[in-house]
Amino acid sequence: MAGILGINGIISGLNTDEIIKAIMDKERLPLNSLESKKATLKGRSDAWRELNSRIYKLKDAAYNLQSFTTFRAQKVTVSDDKVLTATASAEALLSSYQLNVKSLAKAHSVSTGLINDATSISGGKIQITINGESKEIEINPEGSSNREKLNSIVKQINAAGAGVTASVINLSENEFKLYLTGKDTGVANRLALEDVGTDRVLKDLGILDETDTIAHQAQAATDAVIEINGDTTNPATRSGNTITDLIPGVALTLKEAGTVTLGVELDKAKIVDSVKGFVDAYNSVMDYINQNKTFSYNETTKTGTAGKLFGDSSLMYIESQIKSTLYQKMEGVDSTVGLLSLVGIKGASGIEGAKSGKLEFDEELFKTKLDTDFNEIAKLFGASSEVSEGIFTKLHNDLFEWTSSDGVLKTKSNTIQREISDLDERLRAMEDRLALREKYHYARFMAMEKALAKIQSQSSWLTAQLGTLSANWKGK
Repeated sequence: MAGILGINGIISGLNTDEIIKAIMDKERLPLNSLESKKATLKGRSDAWRELNSRIYKLKDAAYNLQSFTTFRAQKVTVSDDKVLTATASAEALLSSYQLNVKSLAKAHSVSTGLINDATSISGGKIQITINGESKEIEINPEGSSNREKLNSIVKQINAAGAGVTASVINLSENEFKLYLTGKDTGVANRLALEDVGTDRVLKDLGILDETDTIAHQAQAATDAVIEINGDTTNPATRSGNTITDLIPGVALTLKEAGTVTLGVELDKAKIVDSVKGFVDAYNSVMDYINQNKTFSYNETTKTGTAGKLFGDSSLMYIESQIKSTLYQKMEGVDSTVGLLSLVGIKGASGIEGAKSGKLEFDEELFKTKLDTDFNEIAKLFGASSEVSEGIFTKLHNDLFEWTSSDGVLKTKSNTIQREISDLDERLRAMEDRLALREKYHYARFMAMEKALAKIQSQSSWLTAQLGTLSANWKGK
């Protein structure tokens, strides 16, 4: 509002704006205190939101370690991926197989005879039957040349949705072949073709001979044939090269004939990666808690700096519960692996490591224990039906509760937000009062200037009157 009234020093010569600013600065002190409190609350709210995000990631990491899926994850090894590739699900049985791919499944393909300018191409109906499904197609060759007519026939057949793909190959100048190839592989999907009624479309093209037999077979329809573990008497046959029902839980993709050894084994690398992910998530939480719970004092400046959540009992409770869960000994688990530290998940070494509360992961020790005590580690983690609750089961349940809509983290954030909202209301009311006070002060200074102006005017009038009297007196 400063300067708006334009009374700055008009009569009095006072710097009104500066005087009122000094007055308002003093009257704003309570408001400044509230704004400082709001900034502190916002910092705490932001800290709780960030901690919630990190704990949520820790919850997911803990879930992975107590999941049956993690401990049942399978991986497949194939001795020659040029012959076939494979993937496994949790249902796959741990075993080894020798697979001899004798042949791949192939789609049936037939062709016309050699077509040139002398070939007669007629129109009419044809019928294509695949695996018991028949489709009649009206053929209407269009164009002046045989190449144009063949192109139009290809378009008409492909648009009919009969389960075949038509194509034209240019063998040499003005010499062509038209191919019909089944979209699906396997003997069951071989093509059966015929001209309808007296029409001669397929016969004129040379696909059928006069006895309605296919005249030019480019590729026979075949099934994939696989001998398993050297059994040549009862090979497996499938109509396709992607096979999901030969080995339980294993999907095969055949690529060429040949022999391979296929092994299904536990994917222990997935468990190791899950532990790494957990340790990283845990250390991220501990880092953030350490940043926000500490108080430091500067001897030089004699001032202290507190973390945003310094002294918060909820923060100390969360930290304490997480640590106590991870460091507990599990009952019902072999004593050699009954603690996380015994399998390579242990507190950080050194004085600073211990103060940080962070974890270290001895990967080699964990792999060794996993090889010798796989089932016991699964029980320790909670990924076994033999125990009701493992370490990571309990931790996940706690973290799930804390990060839920009515958990401690959400409650803390909501409480702080309500405090901020209350402060905002008080700040708005105080700003309105201060604006009125500023107007009041300007009004008082204006009144003073007006009074001084009146006095000055009266003084000038008296001076003028006295001057007139003096002049008249001298004239006598």
